[in-house]
Amino acid sequence: MSRIRIKNFGPIREGLIGPNGTGWLDIKKITVFIGNQGSGKSTVAKLISTLTWIEKALVRGDYPEHEFTQHNRFIKKYCSYHKLENYFEDLNGVNSAEIEYEGIAYKFAYRNERFTIDKLDGNNYLLPQIMYVPAERNFISTIDSPKMIKLSSGPLLEFLSEFDNAKKDIKGSLVLPLNQTKIEYDKLNDILNLKGSNYKIRLSEASSGYQSSVPLYLVSRYLAYGIKYRMDNEREAMSSDELNRFRAGVQSIWNDKKYDR
Repeated sequence: MSRIRIKNFGPIREGLIGPNGTGWLDIKKITVFIGNQGSGKSTVAKLISTLTWIEKALVRGDYPEHEFTQHNRFIKKYCSYHKLENYFEDLNGVNSAEIEYEGIAYKFAYRNERFTIDKLDGNNYLLPQIMYVPAERNFISTIDSPKMIKLSSGPLLEFLSEFDNAKKDIKGSLVLPLNQTKIEYDKLNDILNLKGSNYKIRLSEASSGYQSSVPLYLVSRYLAYGIKYRMDNEREAMSSDELNRFRAGVQSIWNDKKYDR
């Protein structure tokens, strides 16, 4: 299990104040943040997404450690992806931000305006698909051809790319876990249609509940099934070391009985 500690970052001042007073927040398989608007819920989620992505990139060997530690790249390149680069300084321009993250394979720390990396030994790290799902995803469902719109949000662009892949992956019709409604993809017109017992409408004309849940469901389904599909077909070029790690990780997931549900 991973954990994170945050202090003096954006709307977060003292951080988590618990019984032990350490400020550490455990990151479990399902972690729910509840709080007032603007209290820092999305800030924490975005930081977790950024740091877990960096950990995955290091485990895969995609980048050397200095890619993240030199020239303030942690802030200017990686935190700016989620538009967090201006969260490090307070109203007086003082940077007293403190961030610590302990993952499965690496430990990261940001303090005194410096990002450091320490490798943890003896831990088995699976290579998951890491994606931050933005609340702005509802926008995608309200127009028929969202990929024609120029977007400045990195997370929304990434989500839109996977949403486009998920649509094309639909064969015939797919039953949604909502009122047994079916969804169909009109490839010629690049339109998603919802189909019930006596109606058929575009997703852009559906209720806000469908517009919010359908993109999330389709992308989650596509990414989850994509792991097994990629393993079976090996359509992407992978190094021998990466392929061995990937096979071992997938096999451990399929052999784990707790996932039978």
